[in-house]
Amino acid sequence: MLKVRIVTAVIIAVAVLSLLFAAPPSLFAVVAAVIILGIGGWEAAQLAGLRQQASRYVFGGLLLLAGLVTGAAAELIMLQSVRIPSLALTTPQLLILPAVLWLLLIGWLSRPVFGSEPSASWRVIKLTVLAVILVAAWLALSWLQRESPWLVLMLIFIIAAADIGAFFTGRHFGGAKLAPRISPGKTWSGVAGGMTATVIVSTLASLILPTPTFSPLSIAAIALILAGISVGGDLFISLLKRQQGIKDSSHLLPGHGGILDRIDSLGAALPFFALAIAHLSLRA
Repeated sequence: MLKVRIVTAVIIAVAVLSLLFAAPPSLFAVVAAVIILGIGGWEAAQLAGLRQQASRYVFGGLLLLAGLVTGAAAELIMLQSVRIPSLALTTPQLLILPAVLWLLLIGWLSRPVFGSEPSASWRVIKLTVLAVILVAAWLALSWLQRESPWLVLMLIFIIAAADIGAFFTGRHFGGAKLAPRISPGKTWSGVAGGMTATVIVSTLASLILPTPTFSPLSIAAIALILAGISVGGDLFISLLKRQQGIKDSSHLLPGHGGILDRIDSLGAALPFFALAIAHLSLRA
C-alpha cells in the first residue's frame, strides 16, 4: 500500500507541477474545473447524500458548467466564439462570501450531529454548501495561477507543511484529541506542530521562491491562519464522510482515496490565501 501511495503521489505531483507552470491560464482553469468541479462535484454529491450514480453525474456536470460560466464572466477563461458579460466584481471580491461561509462551517464542527439525519432538506443544504466551496476553491486557484504559479506552489508548501508537521508531532506527542467524534487521530499537539511547521516553511518559501515581495512576517502570519483553516477544511469533509458512513470520497486515486480527500485542506485555504494576496498586493 505504501508503494502504491508513493507512486500515485509522484504522478500527481508531476502532473500538477507541469500543468501549473506550463499551461496558459485559460487552459489551466479549464483542466482544474474538470477535476475540482466535475470530478469533485461527482464525489461531493455522495457526501451530500446522493447515492444514485446518475444524480451524482448530473450534479458534477451542472457544477462544472456553472463554474465555467462564472470563470468566463470573471475573465479567468477566454472564450473565442461565446461572449459572456463580465462581472462587476473581481475574483477576490467573489471570494469574500465563501470565506465567511467557511468560518460558519468550521463552527458547524462543534455540533457534529448537526445535519446527520438523511432528510431531503439537508441534502439540498449540503449540495449548496459543497457547490459554493468547490467553485470558490477553483476560482481562487485559477486566479492565483494567473497571477503567478509560484503563489500556488507556496500555498501547496504551506498546506503540506501543516499536514506533515501535524502528523509527526501528533504521532510523537499524542495528547488531547482535537475532534474525537469526527477524526479520532487528530490531536491538539498535532495542530501546534503543523502551525509551527507552516511558519518555518512559509518564511523560507518567501525568501526562496520568486513570488511577489512580501515580508516574511506577513507570510508567516498568513500561514498561521491558513494552517488553522486547513484543519477546519479537513475536518468538515471528514464530518460529511462520517455522516454518510464512508471512508473516502471515492477510489479514483490509488492509495489516496478521491479528489476531495486530497484537496480538502487546500480547498478551504485557497479563498483565504487569494484574499490575503489581493490585500497585500493593494498595499504594495
